Amino acid sequence: MAASAPAELSALRRLTRRYLRYGTVGLLVALILIEGGGPWLVDWFRTTPGEQLWGRLLFAFCTFAVGLWTRLHLWALLLPVVLWLFRWADVRARLKRGVGWVLLIGVPVAVVHVAVERSIFAVATLTREGIYPSFTTSFDFQAVDPYGIGGWRLAVFLVRRIIADYFTYFIVAALCFAYEHFLRSREQEAQAQALQAELAQAQLQALRMQVNPHFLFNTLNAIAVLVRGGETSKAGRTLRLLSDMLRATFKGADVQMAPLREEIDLVERYLEIEEIRFEDRLRVEIEVDPDVSEVPVPYLLLQPLVENAVRHGIAPHAEAGVVRVSAQSTTTQGQKGVELVVADSGPGFPKDPETLPAESEGVGLANTKRRLETLYGDAHVFELGTAAEGGARVTLQLPLDAETEVLDPDAERDAATVPGS
Repeated sequence: MAASAPAELSALRRLTRRYLRYGTVGLLVALILIEGGGPWLVDWFRTTPGEQLWGRLLFAFCTFAVGLWTRLHLWALLLPVVLWLFRWADVRARLKRGVGWVLLIGVPVAVVHVAVERSIFAVATLTREGIYPSFTTSFDFQAVDPYGIGGWRLAVFLVRRIIADYFTYFIVAALCFAYEHFLRSREQEAQAQALQAELAQAQLQALRMQVNPHFLFNTLNAIAVLVRGGETSKAGRTLRLLSDMLRATFKGADVQMAPLREEIDLVERYLEIEEIRFEDRLRVEIEVDPDVSEVPVPYLLLQPLVENAVRHGIAPHAEAGVVRVSAQSTTTQGQKGVELVVADSGPGFPKDPETLPAESEGVGLANTKRRLETLYGDAHVFELGTAAEGGARVTLQLPLDAETEVLDPDAERDAATVPGS
């Protein structure tokens, strides 16, 4: 079985941290060994016959490799800095703005790399000579020291190094973009897995609430009363509504969103059954702005909230009550969206509504809150308050997302069937 997205992200982050930690220690040890034992080896090579050329070549290669490692490791240490600057400047927001920031950030990064490199090579002299050798001296280590020159020659050298590092920075930038793309793809995969789990939980919860013995007993009892009273058309209608509701909990198993009109249709069927049960004790008011009827909303979002309103706002009381459901366009956090409100005329929330979802694990409010946080992050509004009649009110403000996959209700309606129905 392939590793999950969170596991891959954790493994990548651990590998990066370990290299930055242990790679830095290993480089420091290599620099200390070369700078500590290098002078003794250079003196020994100078006093031995020329057949020791293999030793000179090996030592020259080691000093060059450590010098090159030093340069590359400095870029590795700068990678998190460049990535943080890219995120701070939000270079992925717009193309022109992003390209401008990428070009601008490269200048100080190249300057910092050259400055740190010069500081290290000012102390690690043998490593510096290994990275800047004079190959006309037959590896006698009488190397040219570019950092030791002065005047305009040093200035020209530093400018050349900054230009070279500036172009090297674009390789680092490409690595940062690749790393960011990898993170985003894995996070999206993890989010998709979480959404599928939330959808399955919502389906199971809706099914449990709809087929629990109390609900079924009351619904079937209402059907029996209608049959005994000779109201067979109402009884048949109630059976069809119950069948449609049970069928709706199974359809769209792999789709996270559905048009608002489908959610409203499910709510209307549920409330029609409840109107048969409660007769004059329940009044239903549904107001939906036609402009938002096709807006995609989380699948099975409203039904648990409406059932909570009936169960806690209407059922426990002998007097008549009302359940209101409304949907209209709105603006949330500067973005066009839809506002959904479910309210009742019952006693309202029994405690501070802000703490209710956190203390109601497994109930419709807690499940709805978790689903919205997973889908929209901080871009949504979830508020519990008091309705105009004094009862409970749940207000949802959801942003519009044109790229969200929406359930095809016509295809699902034809495909979803119940055996024996």
